[in-house]
Amino acid sequence: MSGVAVAEVPVARTLGIAVLVALVCSAMVSAAVYWLRPLQVAQQMVERNRALVEVAGLLGPGATDDEVTAAFFALDARVWDRQTGEFTGLLDGRTYDHWAEDPTGSRPRYVPVYLVSGQATRLVLPVHGSGMWSTIYGYVGLAADFNTVTAVAFHRHGETPGIGDRIQDVQWRDSWRGKRLFDADGTLRFAVSADTANAAIHRVDVISGASVTAGKVGEFVGAWMGADGYGPLFERLMNDD
Repeated sequence: MSGVAVAEVPVARTLGIAVLVALVCSAMVSAAVYWLRPLQVAQQMVERNRALVEVAGLLGPGATDDEVTAAFFALDARVWDRQTGEFTGLLDGRTYDHWAEDPTGSRPRYVPVYLVSGQATRLVLPVHGSGMWSTIYGYVGLAADFNTVTAVAFHRHGETPGIGDRIQDVQWRDSWRGKRLFDADGTLRFAVSADTANAAIHRVDVISGASVTAGKVGEFVGAWMGADGYGPLFERLMNDD
């Protein structure tokens, strides 16, 4: 019996030490997550704002974080109420994050929009929608006619590395520049497609090898620009001019 008791002591002690180590490590990881989370959120905001001000034409890719922040606060940021069609003073366009309020990929009632003064880009609009594997988030810049695309950026997604993430390639994003959303009759014609039947002025070519993700981007951008998206905002702004 004494031999059995002696054998059990080291096992119990080992298990106790293992449990203690696991608890300590778990506490350390939890503490790191807790303390680092604000830094991660702040960095995500900087990267989001970087994409936004680049689309606005205010800064280039090499801008510092401080320059990005200053350029962001130089924008005329407003919150548009999709239900009333008017801007609301209840929310601050610089702090309101509709993506955080509605992370499911649908279209929330309140959306921040950004007006740019003295630039070729007059308006920057957030867009998001389903890609092949994830929700894709980005911005579209429009000229003063609220029809001609000046720039796009897709800054956050979970698409396949090396394939779907090619929507971030500069060359493909540059191919959007100058494309028009609507034809002369005001009909939405924009598409991301390989179909050459669609006029080139309204068409962005899909990405070879990533056609599904690129096509999905075209679908949700087109939907956002239509009557159920920003269409009423365009009418509102044109009436103001």
